[in-house]
Amino acid sequence: MSLLLSGAKTMTFAGTEMQCLEIYTGEAYTIGLNFTDSTGTPIDITSYTLVPTVKYYSVDTVTYDDTLGEVNLGNITEDSPQGTQPTGLAVTVVGAVSGEAVLYVPSDLTDGVSNRPTVPLINGKSDPSVLAIITVTISRPDSAVPTNTNISKEPLGFIVRYQ
Repeated sequence: MSLLLSGAKTMTFAGTEMQCLEIYTGEAYTIGLNFTDSTGTPIDITSYTLVPTVKYYSVDTVTYDDTLGEVNLGNITEDSPQGTQPTGLAVTVVGAVSGEAVLYVPSDLTDGVSNRPTVPLINGKSDPSVLAIITVTISRPDSAVPTNTNISKEPLGFIVRYQ
């Protein structure tokens, strides 16, 4: 299972390919998540549990290859301490039988992290840039053995810009 975002670029982070969007502080997004099988038929997610979490990284260079639709990141460092989860980050099921949910990305994705940005802004951007990886943890009963719980983690990358 993978999540695809409209208008996203591809990013490979720690060997994991994921979708990546650039957002500015003050912007909030409601991103539709549609669960379908390989033929495009909706999956009933009535018994699914969907939990978002975020982890923060500092990146000293961010470049874009529009031809390939890729984001290239240089010198990635995991932030420590991580801080708390941002206020309002949530996944809500809006149509369980039709496999529809939404991920809400709040207007300040880094409000759970102290002192962001930690350096002066340069042309409206922090240096280093903030990379927020939102992971949606999906727990669901196994179709063959319903007492077993299958768990998958679907990462989405957000490059946070300040304005």
